[in-house]
Amino acid sequence: MTRRWWLAPTLDLACLVTFILVGAGRHGIDEGAGWFFTVLWPLAVGWYGAALVTRLYTAVDRPWLRLTITVAVGTVVASLLRGGFTDRPTFSIFTVVLVAWMLLTAYGWRWIGCLVSGRRRRAASTADAV
Repeated sequence: MTRRWWLAPTLDLACLVTFILVGAGRHGIDEGAGWFFTVLWPLAVGWYGAALVTRLYTAVDRPWLRLTITVAVGTVVASLLRGGFTDRPTFSIFTVVLVAWMLLTAYGWRWIGCLVSGRRRRAASTADAV
């Protein structure tokens, strides 16, 4: 593991948190921390449970496949928990928006990270060649 083992799980948590905050803002929801954690816990359990099973944060091979499976399985688990333990429906437009959000944000920050690290590698190899 690298010194920054915590970075990917933290950025994924930021994706989940911003999903909730943006949704609350768009729907005019201002019900406090209790509501926030009621929405967050099924998403976090689903996401991190799937990430644990797929070894999203520990394996180095096939990261995009592991992420895709994490999004799919994590969403199903989160939806089942949401429907089973809250007064919300199991599957709804919320599920579709969650998938779209996580695909954009979780893939997005990783893609940007790949671009930045690729540029750093190219700059380092160019400096070494000089």
